[in-house]
Amino acid sequence: MRHRQGFTLVELVIVIVLLAITGLFVFNYLGFGAQIFRDTTERDQLVAQSRFAIARLSRELQGAVPRSIRVSITDAQRCIEFMPILASSVYLDIPRPGPTSSDPFIAIEPVANDNLVGGYLLVYATNTSYIYGNSVQRRKVISNITDTSPAQDNLVEINYATTPAFFGAESPARRYFIGGEPVSWCYDNTSNSIYRFAGYGLNSLQPSFSQLQISAASSAEIMAKYIYNDLNNNEFPFYVFEATLQRNSLIKLDWRFSREADSEPLQFVHEVHIANVP
Repeated sequence: MRHRQGFTLVELVIVIVLLAITGLFVFNYLGFGAQIFRDTTERDQLVAQSRFAIARLSRELQGAVPRSIRVSITDAQRCIEFMPILASSVYLDIPRPGPTSSDPFIAIEPVANDNLVGGYLLVYATNTSYIYGNSVQRRKVISNITDTSPAQDNLVEINYATTPAFFGAESPARRYFIGGEPVSWCYDNTSNSIYRFAGYGLNSLQPSFSQLQISAASSAEIMAKYIYNDLNNNEFPFYVFEATLQRNSLIKLDWRFSREADSEPLQFVHEVHIANVP
């Protein structure tokens, strides 16, 4: 008789157990590799979006009207506000108190001479109260820009209806700025995101984050996510150090990113120097 050969039950059980152990190790190895790939991808995305947001805000701050950058301590320094520069140049003549109070504002034509109507004409605005406050002696609202009479190359007359028409002070360098509507960047510790607000108008007091959410919610743009600054522990995202005789204005950004709260924190401390050229 032909003897039929096969596997015993014990042999089958041993093979199945060995295959299960081998498969478990292979699965864990592949899963560990997939986890490393996912973690690396998420870290790269976190670093990329943090660098983008910081670089974008740094450029905007460096293009802001000098002395217009401010933060509110009462709002836990969660918002930074500034007035962007639309144009800038030097002037030849401005109205001053006294016999010259009705003189026209004669200036060298700025490089950007379009869409400046409605902008804020600023001369020697050395602090935020001159830029945002109720006094208009160093801030006027432009109604139009025309050629001088008689016309002269590169010279224009900047007109405004703001009263008084004269300026309370002159710039040592005879410089003027034309600023646009203020912009705010704010940290929302509820959604752990940085928002950018614009188009909400000029306010003498810096608007809080909650006020901006109401008045400028339609203009809100998310600029960064996964930020976990603890405001209750004085981890403020924005700091402003005013200019002194020894240095320019200094803006400090302190953002603490993380893929999950209190897990693998990534802290960015970035400084932006603002030229003090009023």
